[in-house]
Amino acid sequence: MIGQQCLLSAGNACRKPRDHASTGSVASIYLSSEQLLPAMREALKDGYFLEDVCGLDTLEGFEIVYHLDRWDQPGRLTLRIAIPHDKPEAPSVASVFPAADWHERETFDMYGIVFTGHPDLKPLLLPEDSNIHPLLKEPADRVSIYHLFPDYDIIDCRPDFLKGDIRPAPQEPGSPDAGPGKPDKPAKAGKSAGV
Repeated sequence: MIGQQCLLSAGNACRKPRDHASTGSVASIYLSSEQLLPAMREALKDGYFLEDVCGLDTLEGFEIVYHLDRWDQPGRLTLRIAIPHDKPEAPSVASVFPAADWHERETFDMYGIVFTGHPDLKPLLLPEDSNIHPLLKEPADRVSIYHLFPDYDIIDCRPDFLKGDIRPAPQEPGSPDAGPGKPDKPAKAGKSAGV
């Protein structure tokens, strides 16, 4: 299964188990952008199909969410990557899953995220000359990724999860710039080996 072969390798940024009975998913896994295409290729080999691709505008950057499932057995996976606001680029997965074509175009429309390697990245719903991305949030309205990834569900995180370009500078608790739920360190970083 993909979760044992590729996604749970030492390079994953963070993962959490999911209760299949209540969520319909078995795992939610953060990958680096570089890991995305290899993980998608492995998923295809393991019989997964792509359900959808969507975006989120969060405090730390954009999150792109990929839902995959299988017909033969329960095993829905949620794969996620995080990219910085100042460089909204992610690899296109349309070469692996052609169904991603329109999903990536819609995400491009709504957030302005550029999917590199996409065969025809043009607006899907908006006029081609439009510079509006309707789902972009004002910085003050963004919520932290950590609100979407509760501490109690995290089983393993690399120590550098969300550091670098997408990690905000630490703020004093209660300062006006701290924002809702903006932690000064990654949420409950666990063992990095075997993640």
